[in-house]
Amino acid sequence: AKEEFDGLVDAVEQFTSGRIAPDFVGVLGSLFKDIALAVQENEEILRFLCGKDGILHAVRELQQECDVRGTLILKRYIDFRKLGRLAKECSTHANKNIIVVGNSDNPDPREVGIYLEEMVSLSQISEDYALFMITKMRDAESAGGQMSPRATNLIRTGGFSRTVQELSMYYIILEEYFMAENVKKAIKIDEYIVDALTTSMVDDVFYVLQQCTRRAISTLNLQSVLATVNNAVNLLNNEYKEALHRKLREPNLAGKPYAAGSGVQLKLGTEVAVALNDVDISAEYIIKLRHDLEEHCTEVGH
Repeated sequence: AKEEFDGLVDAVEQFTSGRIAPDFVGVLGSLFKDIALAVQENEEILRFLCGKDGILHAVRELQQECDVRGTLILKRYIDFRKLGRLAKECSTHANKNIIVVGNSDNPDPREVGIYLEEMVSLSQISEDYALFMITKMRDAESAGGQMSPRATNLIRTGGFSRTVQELSMYYIILEEYFMAENVKKAIKIDEYIVDALTTSMVDDVFYVLQQCTRRAISTLNLQSVLATVNNAVNLLNNEYKEALHRKLREPNLAGKPYAAGSGVQLKLGTEVAVALNDVDISAEYIIKLRHDLEEHCTEVGH
């Protein structure tokens, strides 16, 4: 893992735009693998030499190594992607309510999406590692080992865990921006599709919401999940609901098919039907989205 970390440092220093980004996920995964193997392959020796507390003390020492090296890797990633500055830019646009689709001054949602996927992977393997180490400690304690409560909580309270929480904070801000930008874009470019039951924004908006909320669940971080689901609900209750209301509030919507000449009555009747279908299908999609997220939670939890 040390050699891979040194290679990561070199890759970061030599990185230029257009090249493949350094493999932070791979390097962090290698560190976790080395620690896990050190525990698993030496369990019998530790029990023989150190007794029932051998595994607990080994986990504590190895976790200190993770707190140092794992934190360095995540800090390198945060600096490499300039997440602090990017999160500030996203928050500034959101707080001032000046997000304009296509504005070149806004952070590029496509670039933000790439970073979000990277952060999900980093969060996933960090949580898997934490659960593995906690399980090892609990198994050792069940077998008679003893350690202070402070020591058994070190995995959730140490330096590495705090850096994971920092990464989660950036994830929440960036995911909120990504979701809002793409939902607003879908509403802005909304159009009628021939032979479709709804206009384009219905499928587009719910695709974005599903993508973002499923991604948040995949982080295995409760705060990220709660924040992202809450943001999705807010977008539905505000921007999306207002877009539907605009369709229904259109002047003389109900009377259009009858006020127009016979040559355009069919077209206007279709517009009215599609506007009503947008509302009806949206209600169905909300229920489907909820069920999909519940199923994904179950899948990820196993």
